[in-house]
Amino acid sequence: MKKFIVLIGNYGSGKTEIALNLAISASREGKNTALVDLDIVNPYFRSGEQGLLLKENGVKLIAPPYATTNVDLPVLSAEVQRVFIEPMDKVIFDVGGDAVGATALGQYHFRFKNIRSEVEVLAVINTRRPLCGTAEDVSTLLAHMSAGARLSIDGIINNSNLARDSEAQLLSESEEILKKVTEMTGIPVKYVSGLPELLKEYSQTSQESELKPTQIPISIYTRPEWLDSTVE
Repeated sequence: MKKFIVLIGNYGSGKTEIALNLAISASREGKNTALVDLDIVNPYFRSGEQGLLLKENGVKLIAPPYATTNVDLPVLSAEVQRVFIEPMDKVIFDVGGDAVGATALGQYHFRFKNIRSEVEVLAVINTRRPLCGTAEDVSTLLAHMSAGARLSIDGIINNSNLARDSEAQLLSESEEILKKVTEMTGIPVKYVSGLPELLKEYSQTSQESELKPTQIPISIYTRPEWLDSTVE
């Protein structure tokens, strides 16, 4: 992955979870790392809510001024400009989950234009979420997000899951949809992400697959326990 990683994805794609994992992993490798929370649309599951976790792992967090309060205003931090100037080794952008959210990134278009060779723009796709169930749906979503962000998308991360009910087979099934997306858009499936045990099983069941995406093993940092609770 390049120096600047821009993650775009709609609500429920798992984009923020991947952003946290990439940032923490880079920092643990000794890289001077920053995570920029540009998700000013969705007030839930923001990377900006994980300030303590990121601080404990040596990651600099740049988040909306009101990210950790009860105030929900679409305000960006002026500190964002610093990551383009200061000597950082790795910068992860967690961008709002739809075309409107991607527009927050668009205002930095000229910054990215000057360093485009150092930037990798990745769309996080969970085919089990709304607006991502078919190749046509995903292709339309990618076009809208790219237009809003004013950046072309370099690759797709297959992060298809059903939370605690996820199986490796789901990743393989999603590949069929995403292969069609590549045919329609020219955007390759570069990565596949999931819990380490799922990725291990996926590797065993996808040996004959045409796709050979790089694996991104993740830990779950943001999922609240109540989402996995059962009613007795």
